[in-house]
Amino acid sequence: MKYRYLSRRSVVSLRRTAEELSFAFSELLTQPLSRSEAAVRFEILWNEVNDAEQSCVDSDAAFPYIALLHSMDQRWRFLRSMN
Repeated sequence: MKYRYLSRRSVVSLRRTAEELSFAFSELLTQPLSRSEAAVRFEILWNEVNDAEQSCVDSDAAFPYIALLHSMDQRWRFLRSMN
């Protein structure tokens, strides 16, 4: 997880919201990338979403990340079947 240190006592998490990550995934799908580069970027984004979900697994805040992982999986599989 990334942190921004504001002072010695306060630390603010820079974790992106599910909405921001969803937008990043949509942008990834529209970029003209080679298959290997797209796969690498997808894996990085997938790991970021998964890490965010794991960090709030005991609360309702995890649900948007779980839904995003499901959506990403479905859209990625559909995209790969089209190519």
